[in-house]
Amino acid sequence: MNSTATESAIAEWATILGESGVVSSSAAKFGASTIGAKRSIPAVLRPENQDQVAAVLEIAQRWNVAVYPVSTGNNWGYGSANPVEDGCVILDLSGLDRISGFDPEMGVVTVEPGVTQGALRDFLDRHDGDYLVPVTGAGPTCSILGNALERGYGITPITDHFAAVTKIEAILPDGTLYRTPLSELGGAEVDGLFKWGLGPYIDGLFSQGNFGVVVNLTIALAPAPETVTAFFFSTKDDAKLEALVPTVRAVLRALGGSVVAINLLNSQRMLSMMTPFPENMAVDGVLPANEVENLANRHGVPAWSGVGAIYASKEVARAARRTLKRLLGPVTDRLIFINRRKVDLVRTVARVLPGRLATRVKGMADTLSGALEIMHGTPNDVALALAYWRSGTLPEPGQPKNPARDGCGLIWFAPLVPIRGKDVRRYINMIERICPQYGINPLITLTTVNDRCFDSTVPLLFDRRDAEATARANDCYRALYNEGQKEGFLPYRLNIDAMDTLNTGGSAFSRLASQLKAAVDPNFILAPGRYVPRIKRSEV
Repeated sequence: MNSTATESAIAEWATILGESGVVSSSAAKFGASTIGAKRSIPAVLRPENQDQVAAVLEIAQRWNVAVYPVSTGNNWGYGSANPVEDGCVILDLSGLDRISGFDPEMGVVTVEPGVTQGALRDFLDRHDGDYLVPVTGAGPTCSILGNALERGYGITPITDHFAAVTKIEAILPDGTLYRTPLSELGGAEVDGLFKWGLGPYIDGLFSQGNFGVVVNLTIALAPAPETVTAFFFSTKDDAKLEALVPTVRAVLRALGGSVVAINLLNSQRMLSMMTPFPENMAVDGVLPANEVENLANRHGVPAWSGVGAIYASKEVARAARRTLKRLLGPVTDRLIFINRRKVDLVRTVARVLPGRLATRVKGMADTLSGALEIMHGTPNDVALALAYWRSGTLPEPGQPKNPARDGCGLIWFAPLVPIRGKDVRRYINMIERICPQYGINPLITLTTVNDRCFDSTVPLLFDRRDAEATARANDCYRALYNEGQKEGFLPYRLNIDAMDTLNTGGSAFSRLASQLKAAVDPNFILAPGRYVPRIKRSEV
C-alpha cells in the first residue's frame, strides 16, 4: 500500500472526524487478537454517524486505501478486530450505538453496529420490552449486529440470529446508501416486519461478505415466554452417544417451538468450566486419558452432558417435561429440571452448609444462575471464562472480560455436523485424534442449529505468550480444516487467517462472488480478502 496515499487519506479523515476520531499512534493495540494474528494497522477511524461513514469511504476510494469495518472488535477466536489483509485502516463502528424503531407490539427493533448485547438488554428493560435479547456466550460487550452478520447463533427461541434480521441499511463502497426496495418505495414499516422484501434478496450479500458497511439492522425479537425451564441430562457411558444423538433430533421434532436448541458437551469441556487447568498433570500441554478420567470421577463429570431449555406456558411446559422424560430417559443416566426458584433455593441451602461444601454448592448455584440468565435472554460473561483456561489474566472483579486484551490464546474451530449417531462418532474421533498431536485438549460442544444439523464449537486453547504454542494451535486449525474437508465437516464461519480456504480458483461461487465484488468495489478498498476472493481486473 502506498504510504503517501495513506498519510493523505488520514489527513482528510481527520478533517471530517476530528483529531479524536483518528487514532494512529496506538493503532497496533487495537490489533490484539486471541488467535495470535498480527497485522500492520496504519490507523483506526472512529466515526459517530452514517454520514461520516459515507465520507470515510469516499476518501478511501479517492486515495485507494483499504478500510476494514468492525462493530465492536470483540470477535474473540476469529481474529478480534484485525483485518484479513495487512495495511488496512480499521473502521471502528462502536460509536454508532443508537437503538431506534422499537415496536413493543410487533417485537422489532433497529440497532447500529455499536449496540451490544448488554446495551440492548438495558434498553428493553427501560422500555418495558418483554422480549429476549439474542444472546451468545461471547458476553455483554459484543455487538448484536456483528454477530448476526456473521450468522451467529444461540439457544434462545430464535436460534439463528441472521434469520431474525428483517431489514438492512448499508453504506456501499462508493459512499452511497443501500436500502431495500420496500423501504425505497415508502414501505419502511412492513419492510421491518418481513425478511424477504421485494425482488432479488440482496441483503444476504452483507452477511459474511464485504459488499458494504451495514449501519442499521432491524431484527425480530423473541417474546419472553411465561416460563423458562432449563433441563440437564447426562450419560456416564460414552457408548450411548450413538443412541443419544438421534434422541436429540427426536426431542427437537417433538417439541419444536418450546425446545429450540440442545447442547451436548464432552467431559473435558465440562471440566474446563469446573476446575483450573491442571498444568502438573499435562504431557506436552495435553491431559492424558487416565488423568481426564480421574478428574472426571473426582468432580462427578459424565462422558456426555446435555443442556437445553423449555420456553412455554406452564401447561405446555408440564407436557414438555413428560415428553423429555419419555424420550431422554432410556438413553441417559440423569435428567433434571431447573428454574430460577430452584437456584435461589440452592443458594439458601448453601448459607447453612459447612465451609468447603458451602463454597462448592454456591459455585454450582452461580454457574446455574449464569446459564439460566442466558436462557432468559440476559447476557453475561460466565461462558467467557473458558478463554482463560490455558492462558490470560482475569481482569479485576467488576471489570468486563476481554480475552484479546487479557492475553488469552483461543481459536474457534466451528464445523457443521449432521445429527446422526455414526457421523457424530466419526467427527468426535477426528477431533480426539488430531487435537492432541498439536498440544490441544479436545474440548467439544455440539449445538443444534436446527433439527438436522449440529454446529460444533471446539476451542483451540493455548498459551499466547509462547510463539511455538501459538504456531501449533494455528497448524491444528489447518489440520482440522483439511481433515474435516475430507470427512464432510466444514466450518460455518472462518477466522481471518482461514479466509484463503474459499479461494478455490475455478469454482462458480468464487467467480460470481468476486465479479459482484468488483462491480460494487472495483478498487477492492472495503475489507479486502474477507470471504470473497480477489480476482484480476482482466477477469471482471
